[in-house]
Amino acid sequence: MKNGNFEEMARQAYVVDWVAAACMACLLYDHVLTFGQEVERMWPARCSIPKLLFFANRYIVEPMLLFNSIVSSRNFLSIPVCKFYLRWLVCTITVTTAVVEGILVARVWAIYRTQKTVLAATMFFYLSGVCTLVGLTITDYAGESVSAVNDFDVMPGCYSASVPPIIAGYWITPVIVESVLFALIAVRGFVWLKDKDRVPAALVLLARDSTVYYMVIFALLIANLFVFEYGPPFLSSMMVTPSNTAGCIAGSRMLLNLRALAFSNNVPTDMETTRTGLHFAPLKLRRLKLEVTTGMETYPGNTLTSVP
Repeated sequence: MKNGNFEEMARQAYVVDWVAAACMACLLYDHVLTFGQEVERMWPARCSIPKLLFFANRYIVEPMLLFNSIVSSRNFLSIPVCKFYLRWLVCTITVTTAVVEGILVARVWAIYRTQKTVLAATMFFYLSGVCTLVGLTITDYAGESVSAVNDFDVMPGCYSASVPPIIAGYWITPVIVESVLFALIAVRGFVWLKDKDRVPAALVLLARDSTVYYMVIFALLIANLFVFEYGPPFLSSMMVTPSNTAGCIAGSRMLLNLRALAFSNNVPTDMETTRTGLHFAPLKLRRLKLEVTTGMETYPGNTLTSVP
């Protein structure tokens, strides 16, 4: 191999490593920055599906992303370690996507609680997306061989002689599911504006956060796919960590923003009622149920009857 080619591959490998390090710095900074809000607004909340998703995002997804970043920064890794790591990456994508999209589904549920058809379609797309990712992960473990190589062990991370063709599904699937979830929230916002009803503050917040989230994640996922398909081999994974990190941070922020809205209306610590109509309902073990008191009876035709 020519020295020029090796130097170029080394530069690309370190670019991927530095991008991952920058993402982890942002992730840790955001966690420290919002930890006070978490203690104040999330810890006292009763057990509920959104609360479980929040803590899964903060204390399962985040450690997984940190672990990936640490391993990818190491050099001289053995073949068995690299085989495990390359398999583990797809598990991280699956878990991260399932948790963050679960938060988005809860927000759609908050708006369309009384419309069973819409809720059924939402759950269909969400469960189909999760099952697709799980299926891809199982196929990757059982049906695809990982040919880790140590030809470049002086460079950080692990490298494979080939990439499974199914890997693109890990980015195409979230794009489809999250596009549907965003469209449902956008449609509800347009309907309320068209009817010239007073739009609840909670809906404005839902629409704003969902729009920002969708624009950022959609751009990252598409960039991820194109870099993987058409970029240099050593840059193929460059956008994986930014996509996962952005989803993790956004998932926590969306729930914290809704809790902040509730607290701004002097919601009690036991969260029994709130003028915004948003609180975390108790999680019933026999029947998982999302319940809230909306307090929106003064706006005919409008209901917002679930958790964020």
